[in-house]
Amino acid sequence: MLDIAWPEVIVIGAVALVVIGPKDMPKVMRALGRLAGKARGFVYEIRNSFEQLSAEAELTDDGEKEDGETKPVADKKEEGKPQE
Repeated sequence: MLDIAWPEVIVIGAVALVVIGPKDMPKVMRALGRLAGKARGFVYEIRNSFEQLSAEAELTDDGEKEDGETKPVADKKEEGKPQE
């Protein structure tokens, strides 16, 4: 996804250790972990919302009225027939 290799991660970690210091490093790592968890949760919520919207759109295309009620089978058959 980000296309970062292990040697690059080690360099980033070493620089962070020097800049932040060993005393505050666990606090920073916990904060980054929480941030990553919140980001994953946010992405999960958005993905579920799109899937629900997609499912609702498919249902309305399959013969449901906009208010959620289904049309009777006889009405579906008569929709395609021309009026006599």
